[in-house]
Amino acid sequence: MEKVVLNFNNMVIIKKSPRKNKEYMVTLKSGKKVHFADPKMDEYPGTKRGDNYCARSYGIAKKHNILNNKESPNYWSRKLWSCKGKKSISKKKFFGNN
Repeated sequence: MEKVVLNFNNMVIIKKSPRKNKEYMVTLKSGKKVHFADPKMDEYPGTKRGDNYCARSYGIAKKHNILNNKESPNYWSRKLWSCKGKKSISKKKFFGNN
């Protein structure tokens, strides 16, 4: 049985992804699965590196109109990096290893 990383308000379940090239998988209430995060990369929320990631991913999200789309891998990666707008606001990850 897979280890549940986070059960977020009984709305989504976040687990380790079975895909080799993705670290996490979110199962939405609708049953849709979203795979995201590169397992070879570390996250650094609340740092200059985090701010750079958040600014870059914010631009991508705005360009493709997916900023608040929970079916987008970008949405969940931004949660992992603690992004708010173009800034990474916390040194603590939203989920995963802290």
